[in-house]
Amino acid sequence: MKSVVVAGAGISGLALAFELRRLGVPVAVLESEGRAGGKIESDHREGYLCERGPASYLDRSGSITALAKALGIDHRVVLASDAAERRLVAAKGRLHDTPATATAFAMSSLLSWPAKLRAAMDLILPRGPSARGGDESVAAFARRRLGVQAGERLLQPLVSGLYAGDPEQVSLPSAFPLVAAMERNQRSFMLAMRKEFAAAKAKTAPRLSSFQGGLDELTSALAAHLGRDLRLGARMTSVEQNAAGYRVAVEERGQTQSLEVAAVVMALPAHVATGVLGQLDGQIAGTLAQIPYVPVTLVHLGYPVSALSRPVDAYGFFVPPSEPLRVLGGIFPSQIFGRRAPVGFHLFSVRTGGARHPEAYTMTEAELVALADGELRGLLGLTASPSFVHIVRHERALPQYTLGHMGRVASLEEGERRHPGLFFHGNAYHNAGVPELVSRSAKLAERVAGFVRETTS
Repeated sequence: MKSVVVAGAGISGLALAFELRRLGVPVAVLESEGRAGGKIESDHREGYLCERGPASYLDRSGSITALAKALGIDHRVVLASDAAERRLVAAKGRLHDTPATATAFAMSSLLSWPAKLRAAMDLILPRGPSARGGDESVAAFARRRLGVQAGERLLQPLVSGLYAGDPEQVSLPSAFPLVAAMERNQRSFMLAMRKEFAAAKAKTAPRLSSFQGGLDELTSALAAHLGRDLRLGARMTSVEQNAAGYRVAVEERGQTQSLEVAAVVMALPAHVATGVLGQLDGQIAGTLAQIPYVPVTLVHLGYPVSALSRPVDAYGFFVPPSEPLRVLGGIFPSQIFGRRAPVGFHLFSVRTGGARHPEAYTMTEAELVALADGELRGLLGLTASPSFVHIVRHERALPQYTLGHMGRVASLEEGERRHPGLFFHGNAYHNAGVPELVSRSAKLAERVAGFVRETTS
């Protein structure tokens, strides 16, 4: 008998199970798919390395550094080149640098002079609702602190780039808690960002990182470590609470069996967990159903270096909502990491879909290539067609932390209190970054282990 069952073998479930085993807690991980890792998956094709999900991580807490060392794969970590420090924004048909200093801000062609003067008012404006624990959309925060144009071109693109969401609907404290903390602690957003840029320039900030063979080296190592405690092709169908803990129904190889466990961790997408928990608690299921997801389509394109009319020395670019472009942004993997493209070629990864362009999910491959190639030609001055194409579609790619998300999370936490031994974990609830999910896994493992020891002693 396992003390804990974890539903879902994405990075959250895998990292949690790893930490539980380190604490001596017997655990079983159930994954309905035939592979572990969730959206983290690295495709190797024709000499290109294309990420199907996250392409890198910024390890502020050191959580992935510690995990990689524990797994014995820390020697496989690769740091991004200096190009990763340069982020671009598309505006009026061309790419502009995101200003990182006061001088760069003053000289930037990204903003008009009236917009710069309005943005500078951030230095004297009082704190707003986000700093006082209230809810506020990213767009409302951006307008309030920086004005319409600066807010739209400096902050709102991050919503599309990271969450593929609508800045008018995405909750700032839920999606960008660090930004909310900046206003709370420093009052001025621009002063806080200045400190961030100074730390990065002094190399005291963490570097963008990945692994030599792609980000799924991390999830593959976790899966290998779990061994037989990871059950692929096993789908949790229902959860019942009883005097001893929980009875979990599992479909595996065409048969249904029951597991008796002390605790259950739901590390599934919210829309999947809704169906599993419907019989246990209708209120929980209803809350989970309120967390929306958006589709995302990734278009990976390879070009010969000779196709570039000018150098591209940057991480990538973001697209503000007001721009007529139909892509959300793109990254330049071969510019920031080695071995992402064959010698003499560049790899560009374009993201489309999301809340702004959900129709992209159903576009044909030819339409997607024409769209992504056309946008890149206009922004980068490409002079040749792509020689490599790889398209990845996710119907429900990313959960959306829309306004009211903090209340939904609070409701689920109340559900955990109604059902001791039931825990929620994953990117449907809190910051979706890989390092944050890994860090939260270690903290949750302590809670789960403490509960198991208390109830089974």
